[in-house]
Amino acid sequence: MRELLRRKYLVSFFYLIVCIVGLFTWVNIPVENAPELNLPRITVFYSWGNTAPEIVEQEITRKVESAANNLRDVQEVRSITQSGRSRVTITFNKNAPVEFRSLELREQLFSVEQSLPQNVSPVQISRSVPEELEDQQTFIVYTLSGDLPGKALLEYARQSIKVRLLGLEGISSVDLEGVDDPALTIEFDRLAVEKYNLSATEITAEIRDKLSWRTSGFIDSGSSRISMILPPDFENTTDVSNLKISIPGTIRQIRLSDIATVTVSDYPSKSIRRVNGSTALTIRLNKEPGADAMSLAERTLAEMEQIKSILPKGMTLRLQVDSTEKLRAQFNELGNQAIFSGLLVFFVVLLFIRKVRAPIVIVGSILFSVLLSITTLFMVNYTLNVITLAGLTIALGMLIDNAVVVFEQINPRLPKERSERVEHIRKELPKSFVPVLGSTFTTVGIFVPLLFALEELRLFLLPLAVALTITLLSSVIVAFTWIPYALIWLTPASKAKQKVRAKKPLSNFLKRFILRSIVFRNKLRWVLVIALIGVIGLPLFVIETPDDWENTHWPQFTQAYFDNRDNIDPLIGGLTYKFTKETYFGSPWRRDTEEKISVYIRSPQGTPLSEIDKIVSNYEEIAEPYTDAFSYYEAQLSEDFGAYITFSVKNEYLSEVAPYYFLFEAIYLASQTGNFAVSVSGLNQNHSTGFGGGSSSQRITLTGYAYNELYDLAREIQRRLEKNRRVREVDINNSSYFSRDDFYQFNLELNDKKMLASGLNRREVLNALSMDINPENSFGKVEFEGQEMYLIGRTESKRLYEEDLMERMRRGGSSSFDLETYGSIKKEKALTEIRRVDQSYERVVTFNFLGNYRMAQDFTEAMLEEVPVPVGAKIKYGYSGFSFDDDAQTKNLWLIALLSILSVWMIVSALLESWTGPLFVILAIPFSAIGIMLGTLTNDLSFDRGAIAGALLCVGVVVNNAILLIHQRKLERSKGIGGLRAWYYVFRQKMRPILITTTTTVVGLLPMVIFGTDEFWQNLAIVVIWGLLFSTALLFIFSGLWDRKLIHSH
Repeated sequence: MRELLRRKYLVSFFYLIVCIVGLFTWVNIPVENAPELNLPRITVFYSWGNTAPEIVEQEITRKVESAANNLRDVQEVRSITQSGRSRVTITFNKNAPVEFRSLELREQLFSVEQSLPQNVSPVQISRSVPEELEDQQTFIVYTLSGDLPGKALLEYARQSIKVRLLGLEGISSVDLEGVDDPALTIEFDRLAVEKYNLSATEITAEIRDKLSWRTSGFIDSGSSRISMILPPDFENTTDVSNLKISIPGTIRQIRLSDIATVTVSDYPSKSIRRVNGSTALTIRLNKEPGADAMSLAERTLAEMEQIKSILPKGMTLRLQVDSTEKLRAQFNELGNQAIFSGLLVFFVVLLFIRKVRAPIVIVGSILFSVLLSITTLFMVNYTLNVITLAGLTIALGMLIDNAVVVFEQINPRLPKERSERVEHIRKELPKSFVPVLGSTFTTVGIFVPLLFALEELRLFLLPLAVALTITLLSSVIVAFTWIPYALIWLTPASKAKQKVRAKKPLSNFLKRFILRSIVFRNKLRWVLVIALIGVIGLPLFVIETPDDWENTHWPQFTQAYFDNRDNIDPLIGGLTYKFTKETYFGSPWRRDTEEKISVYIRSPQGTPLSEIDKIVSNYEEIAEPYTDAFSYYEAQLSEDFGAYITFSVKNEYLSEVAPYYFLFEAIYLASQTGNFAVSVSGLNQNHSTGFGGGSSSQRITLTGYAYNELYDLAREIQRRLEKNRRVREVDINNSSYFSRDDFYQFNLELNDKKMLASGLNRREVLNALSMDINPENSFGKVEFEGQEMYLIGRTESKRLYEEDLMERMRRGGSSSFDLETYGSIKKEKALTEIRRVDQSYERVVTFNFLGNYRMAQDFTEAMLEEVPVPVGAKIKYGYSGFSFDDDAQTKNLWLIALLSILSVWMIVSALLESWTGPLFVILAIPFSAIGIMLGTLTNDLSFDRGAIAGALLCVGVVVNNAILLIHQRKLERSKGIGGLRAWYYVFRQKMRPILITTTTTVVGLLPMVIFGTDEFWQNLAIVVIWGLLFSTALLFIFSGLWDRKLIHSH
């Protein structure tokens, strides 16, 4: 150590390198909103028009699941099948090469897609991210709107916007949403097609083939071979209309225009999006992993401003989402606050130590630690984001703590000569090893149990642990090298004068007064302990009240408590009861800065989009006189749910009457709208009509591998339930996953015997129906007129009623038929979505029971025992659909907490060579909890991520202070000083370092409370300030409380 302390040039160049490299890293380290965290899970998504869930499950979902099960390292396969949508989620083992498995899956799906229906959309494969970061994955979103057809907006965005944006380095992709590709529509005259005995499906398929590039062989030319490719046969709609079609059984030919009309029109979309009443197109920009979000956003916004300046008349480009805007504001705000906090910390340290070198050395130590940690993060390919910044912030208090502890250990009695300083520091510096290393290792040890956390939790918290660990280790290196270096070589010799002070009567009086105060405090030990327990409280309120006292394990005398717990719990629960009951845990919904008026319109199933559009247009029409009061208004229409309309009110109009007039006009319009459920909310008002209410009180979950057997089992349970007069509203198609409950489908049942007698078969009948019943009868995408578009073949029928379907004559093969003769159709309620886990179906039966819960449970359990269950099927009673996952996560969190405490215990025991020392350290944690709970309640905070990060910082600092006290207590005991007199010397030696650490941390965070605008940092600062003040005061009050003798002799 002596050699290291003497090598001033080595240390000087080391910190010069730290400064240069650190500043370079600070400028170049990527900054983003959230880290690139991907779970070992991929999702496969297909869409298929309005096809019923059962058909989608049979034709798509099962095939995708089969392909997924052929992959290696698969842990679980889950699927959700809805109307026209199939979503399959594949979870892999912990260390599986997910990207490679994704490529293997694409190869599997390529062969599967050969057997899928033609009008199924291309597959979408995506990686999963933790739920906490889903809302931060969006980079930049723009909206392009104008009084133009949707296909014109789409074509302009593709040619003039998308191409330019893809040229920016760091942009991975640009998605255009909200407007579908146009469609080449072949609208057949059904009577003419049947008159000539033609097949509309075969004609459309022929057109598709002639619109594709085809190979015609190759030509050998010397040593090379040249392939020959034929271009599409059609260049425009006239060429398609002139297609010659041979009439079966004759030599005659007709043109397509004789039996059909060919047009290019908008695709019959299921959704519409408008902004300010005009058609809108969403431009979503995605960032490459690892790219600097802030610099890329600046280049992107500048590029979009140039594009905006050359937009055609009538087009509007509006920025909708910029994920870096908040991050940029945070960095600017944190930078200003850091300067102010640094000045406050400087003066606080100067006030305590009264030497200019003290704040310079300590603040320099903090700056070097931050620069060294950022450099290390950059070297291990980490970015600055919300998680790593939280890690750096949590470590702030411990950076100050380590610097102050080392400085206070070696600065007193610093000799005048540099050679003597080296020897002095060599002797004193090891005394700070245990508190500094103990505080660092205990904090790092808290995160070691994350290795045993659930995958999603570990993935989310690992960057936090890495950032915190790197910062703390950097602070240890800096504290043990920079501070000795600064005191030896940067402090002038003339400044290091030792002052020998004679003992004064005043100091003796203070010593006696403090000792007597400590003795008096210890006489009140039981009063203090009981008061502490009373403040914290007894958490009996977490115990659930037994439902049945006959079968409970609780003694009979406890019934008096449970019967009166509403009055008892507030009295004995203390601060903990008030905190858990009055605190909102989580982030409140405060994402929008502008006040908004929202209109939700829920349409009955099967409502055409045109009908929904009429209602939305009414709201847009009444909004026209108030357009000055809105920054914009946006409408999203869908055949699946209805419509959402959002009116964003300008802040300056909140005190005007215009938005309130519009709100009540919208409420009046909602009350006048029939057959639709409408909700209007905003400006502290809420009005809804037509939604109904109520929920099922009982739930039975069925699982099994055979869909039809599970359906029959559900029908059998329904039959048995309805025998009881107390049972009401049995539903065997309940999804209970926030889906609409009015989903119906038509079931066509054909009589095969009658069809066979008439020379018909199922395929001919269904082919004859396909053109009529599916307006989106797409044959995939083709290239036509220089752009990609859908190819649709259908009849001229815009809307089909039941009598049209059943009574109309059609031709199938060589025979004419009507459906009413050969089959029947009926409307029945169906599952909104089909869920499968590892190929096992799940079906939910719900019902209401007129009686108490115990009667319902007894009846249901007795009934289910008599139900014959097919092989492989299972029945589960009760609302426990998500309890297993939640229970597993809760147990995992408890395991992590216990392992963290055990880790702290072992680390402190190893450093102090004691069993009682770690107990003192761990018992100091509740001291900070009191301040945290009081601060949260007093300031009416939501206990979100900022508050959690602040709590961790508090715990880290109070643990460090406890280690500092208990280590000094051990040193005093080694000198032969024990009892209360030892604690007098402990307080005398360590009170100032602890007060400096606490005060500098509190004062450094004050600007975040006073000037801060971001809720995360404000909550963090408030929690830390309250927690530190209370924990520091209680730590001094309860330290040495059980020592009785004033002097302990050895």
